[in-house]
Amino acid sequence: MSPNPQNYSIRNPYIVGRPVQMPDEFFGRVILLRSIADSLQQNAQFILLHGQRRIGKSSVLRNIPLFVSPDEFVFVHCDLQEYGSASLNQILYMLAREIFQHLELNTNILELLLNANSENIRRIFNRRILAQIDEKLDNKKLVLLLDEFDVVSHSDTENSVEFLRFLETLVRQQEELFVIAVVGRYLNAMPNLVQSFRGAPFYEIGLLDNNDAQQLIIQPTAQILEYQEKTIAEILKISSGHPLCTQALCYQIFQLVRNENNFSQIKIVADYVLEAIPNAINSAEGGLDSICQGLSIPEKVVISAVAEAQEHNTIENPLKLLEGYGLVVTDSLEEAIQLLINKGFLDSNPVRLKVELVRLWLLQCHPLRNEIRTLETLEEEKINQLLPVARSCWRGDKQQDAALAIYEQTLQLNPNHFSTILELAEKYLEIEKFDKALKLYKRVYQLDSGRYQQQFLEALNSYGHWLIIKRNYVAAKQQYEKILQIQPGNTLAQQKLAEIKAYQANSHMVSTIINYMSNLIRSNSRLSILIFIGLIGGIVSMLIINYVLNNFTTKPQTSSDVRSINTINTPLPKNSPEPKNQISKNISRGDRTLFPSIENSDRDKGIDSFKQGKYSDAEKHFGEAVKNNPNDPEILIYYNNALAHKKGNPLTLAVVVPAKKRTNSAQEILRGVAQAQNQFNQQNGLQGRLVEIVIADDDNNEDTAKQIAQEIVQDQSILGVIGHGSSKVTNTALPIYTPNLAIVSSTSTSIDLQGSVFFRILPSDKATGEKLAQYALTNNFKKIVIFCNPVDLYSRSIKEEFRLTFVKNRREKVVPSSCINLADPNLNPAQEVKNLLKDPFVEAIALFPDTDKSIEVAMGIIKTYNDSVDNLRKSNNNVEQLKQIKILAGDSLYKPEVANTLKNLILAVPWFRDAPKSKRFAQEAQSKWGGGVSWRTATSFDATQAFIGSFKLSPEVSRATVLNNLPKINISENTSGEPLKFDSYREINKPATLIMVQDGQFVNAE
Repeated sequence: MSPNPQNYSIRNPYIVGRPVQMPDEFFGRVILLRSIADSLQQNAQFILLHGQRRIGKSSVLRNIPLFVSPDEFVFVHCDLQEYGSASLNQILYMLAREIFQHLELNTNILELLLNANSENIRRIFNRRILAQIDEKLDNKKLVLLLDEFDVVSHSDTENSVEFLRFLETLVRQQEELFVIAVVGRYLNAMPNLVQSFRGAPFYEIGLLDNNDAQQLIIQPTAQILEYQEKTIAEILKISSGHPLCTQALCYQIFQLVRNENNFSQIKIVADYVLEAIPNAINSAEGGLDSICQGLSIPEKVVISAVAEAQEHNTIENPLKLLEGYGLVVTDSLEEAIQLLINKGFLDSNPVRLKVELVRLWLLQCHPLRNEIRTLETLEEEKINQLLPVARSCWRGDKQQDAALAIYEQTLQLNPNHFSTILELAEKYLEIEKFDKALKLYKRVYQLDSGRYQQQFLEALNSYGHWLIIKRNYVAAKQQYEKILQIQPGNTLAQQKLAEIKAYQANSHMVSTIINYMSNLIRSNSRLSILIFIGLIGGIVSMLIINYVLNNFTTKPQTSSDVRSINTINTPLPKNSPEPKNQISKNISRGDRTLFPSIENSDRDKGIDSFKQGKYSDAEKHFGEAVKNNPNDPEILIYYNNALAHKKGNPLTLAVVVPAKKRTNSAQEILRGVAQAQNQFNQQNGLQGRLVEIVIADDDNNEDTAKQIAQEIVQDQSILGVIGHGSSKVTNTALPIYTPNLAIVSSTSTSIDLQGSVFFRILPSDKATGEKLAQYALTNNFKKIVIFCNPVDLYSRSIKEEFRLTFVKNRREKVVPSSCINLADPNLNPAQEVKNLLKDPFVEAIALFPDTDKSIEVAMGIIKTYNDSVDNLRKSNNNVEQLKQIKILAGDSLYKPEVANTLKNLILAVPWFRDAPKSKRFAQEAQSKWGGGVSWRTATSFDATQAFIGSFKLSPEVSRATVLNNLPKINISENTSGEPLKFDSYREINKPATLIMVQDGQFVNAE
């Protein structure tokens, strides 16, 4: 049903994420408000309202005047949000200014407060400021409504203590002055505040009761919509009466109804609630994030564990889930459960989250595995002092025991410091302390099986091999059985188990023969001589046979690697097969074009010849096509494929690109692949074997990517894969390639992409996020607003890595853990930019759009900001005072059109053509393709070079040898700039490069 345009004139009455200020928009809390009014009437000069963040405290604070006689009290609202590090002078100046402006007094006198010393400020405030206020009040009582009071009162800093002492004295001395303060922290965490105002009435603001929550659902749309009872019950089941969650759900339900139908007499059915949940989470994310902002790191880990335990129906003991991730459950983690119960986040019996929408948000935006990583920041300062000493001792002569002791000391400080756990496991394995090594390897494997599976399997194999040497076949068998439990079908484990079985059988047979012969010899001495001669002859025969086998037969392939491998390399048929299914039309060796919009008659002739297996004719036609369009990489690839088939027995790789959906990006990737292929083939390849490239188009679609991956895996001629184009489709395809086929990514950066067959040739989101964060930390930005798509793999990954760097540097207040959702259909870029310009503390924004839809939205935000600044500059003579906000972004915005239209932009990118090490390749590529090339061309060139390097390390090339050799490559020449060498995580450890927009061009910012 198409939307009714008239519906959009009806304002959505639900309010998400901001305090309710209008009386007709405020519902419920009547009993609480009457209690506060009674306390004022009874001359309670200090009243404290406390509760979780985003529970509605500010809304209550703003609506207190509705329940108190205006003839007796004057209310002045003051927001202390931005005054956490302010001095007493600055806080008193702000309070006085708000009061003076409300009472319409001249504020010039207030300048005295800013410059007064600690002795004079009290005298000035009491005698001069309050005197004017008292005169204006005319026997009325002044009530200060202090929002975000905990920002200036929760810590033990000198400013906080001084302000509390001043306020306590002021309230005691001024009988006509009242303070109602709101705090969003747990009261036990603010002992100074509680002690200063002991005896004052404290009111907790919690979840709405059923009656109040129903009012909040029904009343705003009472004249338009009718909620069925089942619908109300479903909303309350998801929101538990939490005001923010209730408003967010109702807001999105209203949006759905408005988009679907006319509002006349419509009844809201329960189905709307489930449909509204995803958008409700996105629209409320900023508020949901602030709910958890005051939690400690252990509390954040535990609350995410509870959310996940509920998902798996294992809520009896969520700490067991942490143990399943390899964590040691420390005292702080155990205590976190009770603290979260005390703070109102969890029910106690059973332990579960009170608000279902909060739980769903945690699963989406704060998955447990990500939160566990933050545990590494605990005791970080001490650990960073110990680890260099441990490493130095390990390198020293006869100091290994001292090194191990320091490593163990580190883990006593923080038993869940997983980078140290892995480092210590490697050390124990090196000195063959297998029990300790395997215990530690198992923990990191439990934390992240994809990332650490290979190391764990290799450790099990090393121990198994050692046990075989020691003839402990029973224990050795157990190690290889563990390998098969983790990776069924692992050929090396199967081979070792077969060997163990043979050893055991032989040992049993020899033992039986020896016992039998011993008994025989005892009864016949002449027989013993014959047996001795026979044994000597047998031994000599065995030695001769062993010599022949070792020197004149082919040795079986061995590998220290424990990957499950397929060593068969099936040759290609002479003619390319016709497509058997629809997806085959997305794959080409040269038998079809994947870019039909590009016209080239010689290419089309080449395709016809290639289909018929006439590779000489295809070579000629494709060669002419290259001359006609030297900038088209697809043709150059097909030209080289014709050469490879003509020579026979090609070395085949696949490259997967989004040809239809993102043609420019696909062509950029193919240029790098084509350049490396052409260069290798022109040098006669590997002993005459040339590289063939199979191109596949996944359309940047996850379902298509799965089908493409299945086709590639079934084609045994393909030795490895370059791709896919984006993190989300790579993540979908990766399990299909595992465990037999290597995939080298030249464009996918998400840290969630890990596995025994996954190699990355460019900096991950961890490297890029850290680079941008270090730039921000160096420039000491006070506040950064983040825009991202929280449900996109890449966008969420780089945002989390960016934020985590601030957490590690104890600057987490600079960045929120949530982001403004670029994928929100209701996002208003103009309003967001207006908010940025109004906020005096924002000094930078971080833009992390996905690689698909939200790029245009992100560019629109930058353009709107730049236009707004230009307009302000034209209308404002004080140009120097205009705020200049830095814009930080990752590689998704590294596009020519960005440089042409956007200013003030800092990007962290995988490769930059003007960087010193990149210039040689950039010049060669420019000469080859007739223009400048992108980072995708550079990284895809490197990905192809990595595969070519792996081919050269074995006399026989197969999927198995490629997978085994990729970790061993070390290529310093003929790359796009940096050397190619994978670390133990199959990553290339090269830093991201900072660039900036200047005069319509990208320039180096380092």
